[in-house]
Amino acid sequence: MAETLCMMHMFRRVSARRKVEGLIRDGVGLQEARWPAPRTEEEAESLYSEIMEWVRGSMGGMRKPYGINHVALALACRDGQGNIVLSNALGVARPETYWGEEGERRIAGFLDDLESVPVSRRREVVGALLSLGDLAYAMNPGQAAVA
Repeated sequence: MAETLCMMHMFRRVSARRKVEGLIRDGVGLQEARWPAPRTEEEAESLYSEIMEWVRGSMGGMRKPYGINHVALALACRDGQGNIVLSNALGVARPETYWGEEGERRIAGFLDDLESVPVSRRREVVGALLSLGDLAYAMNPGQAAVA
């Protein structure tokens, strides 16, 4: 009996993971953006402001079922051929993080890292923001209470 319960639990976990992966591939809860890569310090400062505005604006329309309001943010830089020359997964955090110094430091840290990439190899900066609340809602919309 215990073995059967264990197998059922494992099957549910694998099934749920596949469903989440499919939802992400379908773009559920995913916001993406792209900007020209900065070539000067002034352009980097402007990009910092644009990224912060995009992150904060994107979080405004997120669902928050069961109180789940976390986001995962990643930023990358691509060269002229589309190859990633720098990437930084900024982790999973509550939206409040990006309204304070912690989030500002994370974005600034990516831009500091970008300075190590030769200007000639920088084409564009891309961002991906994933709402875990939107994923949770899509997994079970009938039972999710929107907060």
